[in-house]
Amino acid sequence: MKGLSPTYLLTELLDVKALENDEFLGHRLASSTGRVFGGQVLAQALMAASKTVSADKLVHSCHNYFIRPGDCNHDITYKVHRDLDGRNFSNRRVVALQNNKPIFNLIASFQGKSDGYQHQIEMPADIPPPDNLLNENALADKHKGSLPEHVYSMLNRYRSIEVRPINEEAHFLRSDKKLSQATWFKAKETLPNTAALHRAILAYATDLTLLSTSGRPHGMLWMDENVATASIDHTVWFHANDIKIDQWLIYLMDTPWSGNGRGLNRGSIFTQSGELVASVAQEGLIRIK
Repeated sequence: MKGLSPTYLLTELLDVKALENDEFLGHRLASSTGRVFGGQVLAQALMAASKTVSADKLVHSCHNYFIRPGDCNHDITYKVHRDLDGRNFSNRRVVALQNNKPIFNLIASFQGKSDGYQHQIEMPADIPPPDNLLNENALADKHKGSLPEHVYSMLNRYRSIEVRPINEEAHFLRSDKKLSQATWFKAKETLPNTAALHRAILAYATDLTLLSTSGRPHGMLWMDENVATASIDHTVWFHANDIKIDQWLIYLMDTPWSGNGRGLNRGSIFTQSGELVASVAQEGLIRIK
């Protein structure tokens, strides 16, 4: 499948093409590292699964395992397995394949609307709004002199998700050692009102900064030459029925543990009005070379 332009739209990237026998083909996207961004594979796999489920059921959880690095020079085929279609729940497994080898697995559960008890944790009251914060592109320009050239070049390319870190604590800048970080984010393009698409893009965005959280207590950055980092497994739980990824969301991240070359990261995603729309957990590789 032909690669997208450097100023791609997320709607294009996630428009997976239906083949035969519940297989789908995802668009390619060039990368300076030659590797496929994990959030892209996750989001495309989720879109492929969503295309096999009735529209009245929305994904409420997806569990994802990264097996091999994806190569942006080769197509990715997504094979969907229809494990369950019940009255209120549907379950799908997706295997992402390159050169007939699995690079990624997804298990997703979809549910129709149901009544039930409701509660949620409260969003902290002291979070600054996104309006006056610098986004990652502006922060890269501000700190250009301290960034490796290849990192600045990567950050200076078009990004389909706008990210505005709290307190200028971007994932590529050193800051005080701490167990948490926070960013505002949203899609740059105005999106159609399609629930499956907004959920897939939210899943895409959850992988942008989460892994770097487990490096913060150690003063470590993912781009340090003596460190190897990679996502291992990644889970997203979708809470709200109506999720709008083209409106500002706050991503509060923390890391309760690291050890044995791995780091555990957690995330809570709120709207500006304080509604908890999703929760995230991820274990990643943070190994000293």
